[in-house]
Amino acid sequence: MTVTDNISLPTQQELAYDRAVRDFLGVASLWILTIVTAISFCRIFSGWGFLTSYLTIATFAHGLSFLLRRWRIPFLASLLLVSASSYVLVAYFYARQSLTNGLPLGRTWSYIWQELSDSWQLIGEAVPPIALRSGFGFVGFISLAFIAFLSDSFAFRFAGRVESLIPSTIVFVVISSVGIDRNRTIITALWVAAAIVSVAVLRLRHQLTRSSKLFGYRPGRTTILSASSIVVLAVVASLIASIVGPRIPGAADESWLKTRSGQSGSQLDPLVDIRGRLSDPTDDVLFRVESEVPSYWRMTSLPTFDGNTWTVSQDLLNSAAGELANLSSLSEVGVATTDVKQLFTIQSLAGTFAPVADRPTQLRSATRSLFFEPESGTLLVSKEGLKHNDNYQIVSTVIVPSADALRISSSSSPPDAQYLELPQIQELSQIQQVVDQIIQWSTGNYEKLLAIQSYFRDNFAYSLDVPASTSGDATIDFLTRKSGYCEQFSSTFALFARLIGIPSRVAIGFTPGEATPIGTSNVQLFNVRSQHAHAWPEVWFDGIGWVLFEPTPGRGAPSADYTNVAPAQDDSAPSTFVTTTSPNVPVTTVVTTPTTIPTNSPATTPTATTATSNQLSQVFVYLAIALTLIALWAIVMPLIVQALVLRREKSVDLVNWRCAVAQYESVHGRLPQHLTVCEIGDRFIEQNWDRLEKIEQVVEQVSLLLFSPQSDTHNPNTNVPNCELLAFVAAHATTLPWKIRTLRRLSPSLAWRLAGGGRTL
Repeated sequence: MTVTDNISLPTQQELAYDRAVRDFLGVASLWILTIVTAISFCRIFSGWGFLTSYLTIATFAHGLSFLLRRWRIPFLASLLLVSASSYVLVAYFYARQSLTNGLPLGRTWSYIWQELSDSWQLIGEAVPPIALRSGFGFVGFISLAFIAFLSDSFAFRFAGRVESLIPSTIVFVVISSVGIDRNRTIITALWVAAAIVSVAVLRLRHQLTRSSKLFGYRPGRTTILSASSIVVLAVVASLIASIVGPRIPGAADESWLKTRSGQSGSQLDPLVDIRGRLSDPTDDVLFRVESEVPSYWRMTSLPTFDGNTWTVSQDLLNSAAGELANLSSLSEVGVATTDVKQLFTIQSLAGTFAPVADRPTQLRSATRSLFFEPESGTLLVSKEGLKHNDNYQIVSTVIVPSADALRISSSSSPPDAQYLELPQIQELSQIQQVVDQIIQWSTGNYEKLLAIQSYFRDNFAYSLDVPASTSGDATIDFLTRKSGYCEQFSSTFALFARLIGIPSRVAIGFTPGEATPIGTSNVQLFNVRSQHAHAWPEVWFDGIGWVLFEPTPGRGAPSADYTNVAPAQDDSAPSTFVTTTSPNVPVTTVVTTPTTIPTNSPATTPTATTATSNQLSQVFVYLAIALTLIALWAIVMPLIVQALVLRREKSVDLVNWRCAVAQYESVHGRLPQHLTVCEIGDRFIEQNWDRLEKIEQVVEQVSLLLFSPQSDTHNPNTNVPNCELLAFVAAHATTLPWKIRTLRRLSPSLAWRLAGGGRTL
């Protein structure tokens, strides 16, 4: 007696129970694979702040895909529902400050689109780990939703096995190609194990009889035993891979796809865009400084302003050499100097810009070559950028002017005329009126600058929870809203200074960081994180040089008593959203431009025309992208569906017969499931579906295929189609209504039926 003789035939109830167990295991295995793919994003983003939102979207998308499938919602409608839900979730997690009455409307879409556009421009330049709250974070979030939906659809809607791994595989390979070496071995082992389990469980779903031969058939128990064996084998395989893989020659090398070798950390871009922030707060320490005196750690300064963005010329940075700052031009009496000794140790800061206290004058030691550009005050390293554990010891001479010295100093001889240049924006006259109102009772440059600084600190609030502006009048938005982040405060202050004839620029860098005493000495260890990234304005005073002011509420520079602001910085724990309530102060209304045009003045083209033109251009771009995606879908989807059908059923003639039945049903309605081949043929004859003799011939051939043991076509492995049946299907495919032929390329369910994947015989 063989083992199979002991296997009793299962009842319909037992089969239904087993099918439910296998479906649950299939969904669970695909969910685990998506979870591991989500965890692998730790090689792209700094810290683990992304994990909560990514695990949420993975779980939500799998659950929603399961429900939509059980409710028999069509594929295309399900795709739209998952996409819309994912958009709402990404808005809640990453763009909450842009919601309108709690809804992700136009402002949210503009914010996300702007982040995506900015990140697109950084492709090839950005180096992991990168900021989560950026276009890259949005793409990763949405990609997990599509991974969940597509893997579920391939596995259960279209009866695929290996095909269900394709979405996760694509994303995992991309992450492995560009990501840093962070938990690479363990994540790869987990992903391989999850992939093996997923394929095997989905195969088990279609081939339960094989496991029954091994374990004997018991409802549910056989499936669990088979799945348990699969898990054990997958774990063994992944352990072997994790042990052998790292020992393969070249396994420890850098990722094969790198944009900037050697860089692996967060970095500040050499620009300030008043519509966005310098960085997102994380727990990662970017660098450490040992110093007796706290300071703002400068990265660079930005002289050029186009109305939205402050930038520095690359040609200027390319002129950096080995000489440090020269204080020979310092001539003003009443200016104190303080030497600040610093030992920097890089942790996860990347890029070529090295932090340093202002005016470095001595280089004591360094593990890398350093270059200094004196006009912008920028300290640079070689092209490969900063690396972990790079260190350098440097001495800076910090200039500390007195208030009296600033009162008597002029600002007429800046290093270059560009520090007085104004952007060509139509809102300049409105901004000028605001400045005139602020300084109307002030005399002298120093008093005017203090008045501007007080205007921001007394009437505005520092907040990261503000909508990002995508319009050309971001400064007006900031002045009207009266809250924002440091980039907006420093940019507007510098613009105000230029409007009253004082040379200005914006500097970027970091506040001192978290201070910890070292032993009994006066030296302190400053841990600087991304939350300490900061921008501040600097103005020019003859005989003194560049002098910083601090208009950002809640911030204050050390050794800057002339600003009348005490040292302060953000010492709170990093969080995704930081909200500061505006103080109860009078609101100053921004003066609007008169709408009346003088008779003899030529009419100017209103800004709305340009904005409308830009919107129309964007609409055409979106439309072109949408049409391209639809065309690609219409071409590729039917081919994939047809391949899946042929893989499930190797008999081409059976597939063609199902195609013929589906063609008839698409025109005349669904046929009862219990009808035989001959009865279906009678329905064909009743509706004059084809010539009588042609229908009878096809019915006879299909009957022989199914019931005649002497027929060669009875062999299920035959791959030679019957010519008459194939011609019958092809002829009716061309006569189907245009609506059916169109929907066939858009609806996967209809394409599945018309490809022969619907009716079972």
